[in-house]
Amino acid sequence: MINAILTGIFNIVLFLVNLILAPIDALLSAVVPDTANALQSVADMFQLATSYLGFVVDMTGLSPQAISLIVMYFTFKLTYPLVVYTIKLAVKWYNSMKI
Repeated sequence: MINAILTGIFNIVLFLVNLILAPIDALLSAVVPDTANALQSVADMFQLATSYLGFVVDMTGLSPQAISLIVMYFTFKLTYPLVVYTIKLAVKWYNSMKI
């Protein structure tokens, strides 16, 4: 009996919340673009940026070896802390399981 009453109250609350939030949901659906459109816009932006990347690299006047060195430096600089953190975390987990 109590289960039926609580279920009924819960359904009424859900109906009222849906009724109150329906206009907000409709407004968001009309104003915010679809996710597929947003992802396509990001892909288009990267396509546009990479189409000029070769021209920009040529305009810098750097040799291919210098560009390769710069890319390797930034790759190392961005991945080294992640690798060190992962190894430290693995050692910490191992030491905590060793008890």
